[in-house]
Amino acid sequence: MYREYPATHIFVELKRDNLLPAILFRTSRKQCDNDIITLAKSRGCVLSPQEQLSLRKEVLKVIDKYKMDREIVFAHPQYPTLIQSGVGAHHAGQLLIWRLLLEELMSRGVLRLMVATGTVAAGVDFPARTVVITAHSRRGNDGFRLISASELQQMSGRAGRRGKDTVGFCIVAPSIYSDARVIAEVAKKPPEPLRSVYFASPSTVLNLLRYRSVDDLRYTVSKSLASFLDQKEADRLQKDAKQSEAELSTKKADPATQRRIQKRIRRQLRSAEALRKRQLEILNRSLEGLERLGHLEEGKLTAKGYWAANLCTSLVLELAEAIDRGLFSNLMVEELAALVASISGTKHKTYLSIRQNPISKDLFKEMQKIIDDVKEAYEKPPGIQEVFLSIDAATTVVSWMEAESWLEFAGILRLAGVAEGDVARLVSQTADHLHQISRLYETHPELAACAEEARGRILRPPLSEVLAATQLEQKEG
Repeated sequence: MYREYPATHIFVELKRDNLLPAILFRTSRKQCDNDIITLAKSRGCVLSPQEQLSLRKEVLKVIDKYKMDREIVFAHPQYPTLIQSGVGAHHAGQLLIWRLLLEELMSRGVLRLMVATGTVAAGVDFPARTVVITAHSRRGNDGFRLISASELQQMSGRAGRRGKDTVGFCIVAPSIYSDARVIAEVAKKPPEPLRSVYFASPSTVLNLLRYRSVDDLRYTVSKSLASFLDQKEADRLQKDAKQSEAELSTKKADPATQRRIQKRIRRQLRSAEALRKRQLEILNRSLEGLERLGHLEEGKLTAKGYWAANLCTSLVLELAEAIDRGLFSNLMVEELAALVASISGTKHKTYLSIRQNPISKDLFKEMQKIIDDVKEAYEKPPGIQEVFLSIDAATTVVSWMEAESWLEFAGILRLAGVAEGDVARLVSQTADHLHQISRLYETHPELAACAEEARGRILRPPLSEVLAATQLEQKEG
């Protein structure tokens, strides 16, 4: 059995049985890119000259529609394979304009095979005639785990095009990581219960306290979906504990079994009690953290709290402390962008490290101290990513500011093994945080102007043009 079912074999079989276009799901970006390299070498995947010409025309139409930079599209490493074979890799490591191009080509029916990671199933709507699943597990933060019923439904749900196919096909490609029996069992499971990702974050609390009291906040939190679901789960645990107590009183059991059941009952009751209080405890943590950092006094916003409430970002505490302590004062545009970028990255992502960062190390030391002080003052709920400092992220953004064009910059990224999509996301997140700082024009006018200039310097084509085009299309639609 194959360790990983070859993309060339899948493509040839689907083509023979008239099951194209198809989406081939892989578990990693590297697999997607390797599949494209393999397909590029296969003679059986090559389009006829007339088909290639037709595909080129469609590519140009998409470029014109979204006003994309032609040079960036044509210089993409996978562009020759796209035209030659009508296949492309779609994953978060790709630049937005490339992903958008593939989505449009798939929607127009001219892309024969899209190799994608499973995450694309949840975020993009472009069905195909056939979907091929190549793994029954998925990589998570804690290693590999079995795919959920909802994830399988999202992937298999891409099979079948409205108005073109009377039926869609979902195929499982066998390998040591892809067992059709396991996937069949997953398909029988009901969807996962609805979960709420809401919590009373410091940013939310600051904004609401401009118009409401602390008591109002407690009432709002108690009526939230998160509280409702917690109460529901607490009721279930309490019910199970009562059933166990009833069984324990009516059935005879040896002392060891009785102790084990009593221990389980106590654990269930403690968990139920904790769930009933969880959302209010999260709110209290935010209130306590804000008070320790000087944003609140006796449940009301201080002067610092009022201007910090304008920073509608997950980094509100870190940015507010940096501003209040004067770290961002009298900085050059590049320095401000670098400092903000240093706390805007995603952990475990690779950023540029092949050049020395031009920003003073003392600035980063002070930023790290701010991060540590905020962490000591405010305890985040479990599962929420901690803020970390990445000098490589700062180097990446400064390098982009200094680059003449994305083509030049992309060459450096490929040399360093850095994914363009990860860098685009870093730049976008940094620009969002800078935009929030630029809103402080009433209390910190010079800093706001510097932040606005920094944002304009990093949010330039191609990172801005496709975003603007898609937003315009949404408004017109």
